[in-house]
Amino acid sequence: MRTPRAQDWPDNHTRRAVRIDADDGTTGFFAPVGAAVASLVTEQLGPGLLGRDALAWRYLDELRLAGRHQRGPHARMALSAVELALWDLRSRLQGRSVTDLLGGARRERVPVYATALGFDIDHPLAGDVARWIAESGFWAQKWRLPGFAQGESPRTDAARLSVLRDAIGAQARLCVDVTGAWDRSYARRMVPALVEHQVEWVEEPAGIPPQWFADASIAVAGGEHDVDTDDQLRSLCSGDLQVWQPDPAWNGGLVPSMRMTELAALHGLPCCPHGTSLPSAVILAALHTAAAIPAVEYHLTLEPLRQGGIHSPVIPTGGSVPVRRTPGVADFAHVPEMSGRDVG
Repeated sequence: MRTPRAQDWPDNHTRRAVRIDADDGTTGFFAPVGAAVASLVTEQLGPGLLGRDALAWRYLDELRLAGRHQRGPHARMALSAVELALWDLRSRLQGRSVTDLLGGARRERVPVYATALGFDIDHPLAGDVARWIAESGFWAQKWRLPGFAQGESPRTDAARLSVLRDAIGAQARLCVDVTGAWDRSYARRMVPALVEHQVEWVEEPAGIPPQWFADASIAVAGGEHDVDTDDQLRSLCSGDLQVWQPDPAWNGGLVPSMRMTELAALHGLPCCPHGTSLPSAVILAALHTAAAIPAVEYHLTLEPLRQGGIHSPVIPTGGSVPVRRTPGVADFAHVPEMSGRDVG
């Protein structure tokens, strides 16, 4: 392989694409990544890739950043970007889909759940949005409850849940993302409302005893921010989670995510992958059964931006998306090379 390098990403000058070229000129891409991640790829990971066999992938387990900071979000995002760009490259070199190279797709379509965190839950049309999500066939929908952050009473968030539940009916799945914001007093007072309005899962209730939710038969979801392997193992084996949310673009790429998904299955945890890179999350889901990965995230407001540089973006129809059966992770748009220094 020749050197990977960061390139400008169209539509947003703070976003980049990782590009890796094989000796025959075949190119693998992954995008988008931030400028800090792109710098780690070019300056620290690039030298370890030069001259490697693009088709051999086990050596990535040994690939490390050259500097002192080998752990944490940026380091893992950089490793993820390289791993995903290499799968894009390998599949194009061999003329086969990524799912074929990793053992074969188990299904043709993957359900998606709708994240509505970019919508104003207090807007008069919030109920209409929730109803549209349910009627569109999404596997579930997830909203953020802002009451604690805004200094409001739990009764206010309970009223918001009531609006959503009334709009979507009794059968649709409703999830909430706490984003680690609640304290114990607020959480304890919210549990009855979560039960009353049939909340499927509470995401990332950091610092709240998981047993409070377990006693109320409410699942606790998390894992997207457990980017390092030891953190993932700790969370998976803790017994605190009932839904595991890996992110292939954050926690090392497809193969590490497959390993953790299989470990989660051994612990009886279904996975609903976080959707920073929807194309790679769909590939991950396609490699597993619906029991192991029932759905992946589709962020209603961020996804059009995330896929802004992709030809034929992944768009749900009837609440699911097709599994890619052609070479590549996605069809990334051509982007010009950066004028800055390349590695090598």
